[in-house]
Formats: sequence, C-alpha cells, structure tokens
Amino acid sequence: MKEAFKLGVILALYAAAACFALALVNNVTAPQIERLALEKESQALKMIFPDADGFEKITDAPATNSSASINSFFKVIKGGQTTGYAVKATGPTYDTTTLIAGFDTSLKIAGVHILQTSDSPGFGQKAADPNYKNSKGTTFYGQFAGVDASKPLALGSDYEAISGATITSQTMGALISNAAAVVQNYIAGGSK
Repeated sequence: MKEAFKLGVILALYAAAACFALALVNNVTAPQIERLALEKESQALKMIFPDADGFEKITDAPATNSSASINSFFKVIKGGQTTGYAVKATGPTYDTTTLIAGFDTSLKIAGVHILQTSDSPGFGQKAADPNYKNSKGTTFYGQFAGVDASKPLALGSDYEAISGATITSQTMGALISNAAAVVQNYIAGGSK
C-alpha cells in the first residue's frame, strides 16, 4: 500500500511539473504566435488590395446564418474613401479553412487569400497551392477575382472545382459566399 501511495505521489508531481512547463511555454509563445498571425493577415490584405491606403477594422460585423465564423471584418480605405471590404472567415471545408476574401463596393471579388487549411493533403491542399492551375491557367483561389458575389457562388458556373476535391471546392465557394453575405448585410444596414 505504501509503495502504491509513493508511486501515486511521484506521478502527481511529474504531472504538476509537466503542466507548469506547458503553461510557461504557452505564456512565452502565445504572444509570438498572435503577432505572426496578425502579420500574415496584414500581408494577405495588402496582397488583395495593393493600392489601399489602409484598413479600418469593423467591430460590429453582421451575423450570417452559416457555420462559418467571422474572425475579422475590414473596410478598405483609399484616398479617404471606402473602396472595398475584406472578411477573414473560418469554416468547415473538407476539414477547416481560414481565408480572407476581399470585395469591392459592388460585391465583385477583389481577391481571395487562403491563410490556413487542414484539408486532405494531395487534393484539398491544392486550394492554397500557388503552383496548382485550373483549366484557365489560374490558381484555385485566383479564379475568384472579378466574380460577382452578390449572389451565392455556384460551382461550375462561377468557378471550377479542384479535380478530386469536390467537397473542398464546394465548401470554399460557400465560405466566400458567407463572407460576401457579411459585406452585403453591412451595406444593406446603411453602413458604408
């Protein structure tokens, strides 16, 4: 009985030390991880809107009826005027994807940048691959530029699927459509 108690105490001490070490590492690395994520977001915004003077974060983003979560919502400012909107959204694709979709004020897609996807390697990952080209010679995410997003995007007519990754293709289109709905609801609510 004494031996079992002794082993239990030793195990509890090891567990407590491991928890303390993990908490310490988290406290040291969390700010770095957050800073890098913000830098990546900022770079994506500048890639989609290279001529913008700045981006104004909107804190009262309207909700949508979807499983996507809106992480950030921005007005694109150029010359003191709102020239577009950008939405950072995370949602289910084959697994999960976080992207930034940019729109001009008439809801034409200015660009899409995939920040992170955990979809299947080989097929679903092609959505973010800059070397993957569709039949028109553009990347999967690049084909959305210029597409009218005032209505939900339709696979086949508004954009091409990735061969072998139909679920990823359909759900990415839905995620971009949800981002467009946020912008549309914001504009319809009288905000500009």
